Amino acid sequence: MCAALTASLDQTVSVLVDPGTAPMAVVALGGYGRSELSPYSDVDLMLLYEGGDVSEAAADLFRPLWDAKLRVGHSVRTVKEASEAARERFDTQTTLLTSRLVAGSEDLFQRLMTAVTRVTRARPLRRHLVDAERRRRVEAPYRQMAVDIKTGRGGLRALQAFEWERRRQELIGRFSTEHHDEEEKAREVLLQVRNALHAVTGRAHDVFSPELREPVARWLGRDTFYVARDLTSATQSIDRLAEQKWPEVLEARAEPTPRRVWTRGAGSTGSVRPASPPTVDDLDRLLEAGEPGRATFDRLWEDGRLADVLPEWGVVASLPQLEPFHQHPVAVHLWRTVAEMQSIRSEQGSLGRIANELDSPRLLRLSAFLHDIGKGHGGDHARVGADIATSFAKRMGLDPATTDLLVGAVEHHLLLPRTATRRDLADPAVIDEVASEVGNLQMLQVLYLLTIADSRATGPSMWNDWKASLLSTLFLRCAARFGDEESVAIPGGATREEVLARSGREADSVSAHIDAMPADYLRSLTVDEVFWHLDLILGLAGASNLGVRVVTPVERVAVVGPSVPSFRRIVGGVLAASGVDVLEARMFGRSDGLVVDTFSVRDDRTGGVVPDERWDRVRADLEASLRGELDTDGRVASRAAAYPSSEASRPRPSADVSTDPATGDLVVVVKCSDRIGRLAEILGVLEGFGLEIRLAKLDSREGEVIDTFHVGPGPSMAGLDLTELGRRIADQVTP
Repeated sequence: MCAALTASLDQTVSVLVDPGTAPMAVVALGGYGRSELSPYSDVDLMLLYEGGDVSEAAADLFRPLWDAKLRVGHSVRTVKEASEAARERFDTQTTLLTSRLVAGSEDLFQRLMTAVTRVTRARPLRRHLVDAERRRRVEAPYRQMAVDIKTGRGGLRALQAFEWERRRQELIGRFSTEHHDEEEKAREVLLQVRNALHAVTGRAHDVFSPELREPVARWLGRDTFYVARDLTSATQSIDRLAEQKWPEVLEARAEPTPRRVWTRGAGSTGSVRPASPPTVDDLDRLLEAGEPGRATFDRLWEDGRLADVLPEWGVVASLPQLEPFHQHPVAVHLWRTVAEMQSIRSEQGSLGRIANELDSPRLLRLSAFLHDIGKGHGGDHARVGADIATSFAKRMGLDPATTDLLVGAVEHHLLLPRTATRRDLADPAVIDEVASEVGNLQMLQVLYLLTIADSRATGPSMWNDWKASLLSTLFLRCAARFGDEESVAIPGGATREEVLARSGREADSVSAHIDAMPADYLRSLTVDEVFWHLDLILGLAGASNLGVRVVTPVERVAVVGPSVPSFRRIVGGVLAASGVDVLEARMFGRSDGLVVDTFSVRDDRTGGVVPDERWDRVRADLEASLRGELDTDGRVASRAAAYPSSEASRPRPSADVSTDPATGDLVVVVKCSDRIGRLAEILGVLEGFGLEIRLAKLDSREGEVIDTFHVGPGPSMAGLDLTELGRRIADQVTP
């Protein structure tokens, strides 16, 4: 496609140039000069002339191109002016290095090349090219799945830099290396994807963003996975070639690369030869060294010197991750997880203390490096990874205690985050189950730190103050089962005796309130929250009453009112229409028909506290909606239209219904694309099945939600198995 577009434009430009005009040349620059035009690329042209008035010729050349709606970057210069511009500006110098004569005087163009050669001989490129590569790495310390094909790390700009340096060597008469095969393969992949991006968006869009991956693959007639894999491999190759050509791009990073692991032969062009088979200590030194260690590891792997140490790396080396919440390919994610673990070890406070208590930095680094090693093999990647970790430990001669911790960390690395975001942390049975599966405090500490490092390394939607709070609560409550004294500071789990001791003369009404609530009411509340609920119930004068309390890191909102059809869907809709994001909800119904629901919330745009004045509007809107005087659904739809969601690929909604092994509750997990009002919609669906919602835990991940609801059975479930119930729920959730 690039060749066809370039040839077509060359033909057009040639027609527009009058050969009878005074000596002049039309020179293609930039991507046009390199024959890398994509459908919506800029067209960079220079009209080169000797002197005299060429304004009419310039108009004849450029106006038809502008009329054709091409984005033309144009200049009109003499050879002297072009030479001076190249001397003054680095970008002008490089664009002239790969310029190409399209039409006009060959002699004039050769005089330009002679002038460019003089400038280039006096002005080396390497420092500028290295600085540009360093800037790309500062902007993207880790390669992204959402690759910027043109200017991002591992993109076309780095390939162009290789070409500029070769072209300079040719012009000044020095030996110039040939194109590396990897360069040509990477260039082909990048240009294919770039052409597809332009075609499916209808504009000059160069980022392989999540919502465009499937359309790009369809346009190319390929499977999304294979397009992403080839692109991941291409950017990885470019990264590695840049490090081989310019080793100094790594020198500004943290610690020096450990030298014990490899030696170089005379005249080496980057091949890596280990002095002896790498040991686990050698590998750990690479992990500890950060980015330089990663570069050395990649070169050792390409040289075949790690095949006996970690043969399974070949599967993940270029493995993409297509879930929108994953920022990086698998291998990059593993290296970033190691870096995040290193950062945790140096932190002040409880995390650094736990890491230092473990006194095994090598174990932490290895668990970070191997936690996703099972991906790409099929099946449960955590279990597959545990088998790989077992084999690795045997090959490397790890002692039994370290082996058990490493294998356990890989096998259970999803246990804490899934429990924290999907299950009831106030239920002692859940804590007992997790503690039993973990086994001991040391394993719990490793899993806790690994979960944090993994979450931070995945993407911004996977880690925030709320998730950190949930995970900390789970960790401390589990640690209490192993005798860790700090866990006693976790609030919650009021007892009847504690509440009644604060009730004074109102003991009878307080006792009656507790008796009217479900048996699990007190275990998730502090004593203060019980009295907060009571105050709201006593102050109930209309269809609802709403109270707000700031409890770091989020706000807690309680809503009470008489139970009416769709009560919770309406509450969810009012909150969504008002820009209030619900993170968790505990829902209780009193035996006298009152609803008492408590929500953990934040502002859905800033992620912070909702302004006080907005709560006044929420109260008024809730009253009006419950009386049928306000179209809540219409308000939600209007706000959703004003703030369009970032739905990546609009996956078909799914709902999985199972039984919680610790509590016996039914658990409904709904996965679907994210948008404003999703919670209200799903609550309405569940209420339509007559399900009694007790707990909702909501997890939003870059355009996708995984919402978990703990429910009691409803009358419409009679005769339905859980799989069929899940299918029916999913069918009622809009794509």
